[in-house]
Amino acid sequence: MIEDKNKVVEIAVIAGAAHALEYKKKNPRASDEEAIQHVNKECKNILRRLDY
Repeated sequence: MIEDKNKVVEIAVIAGAAHALEYKKKNPRASDEEAIQHVNKECKNILRRLDY
C-alpha cells in the first residue's frame, strides 16, 4: 500500500486520464463532458482498488 496520500491521488488521476484517452479513441464522437465523467469514474475505481 502506498503511504503518501498525495501520490495515491496523483496515480489515480494519471491512470484515469489514460483511461480517458482510450475512451475517446474508442468513442470519437463522445463529448469532452463524457470523457471527464469517464475519468472521474475511473479515478474512483482506482482509488477504491488502492484502498484510499
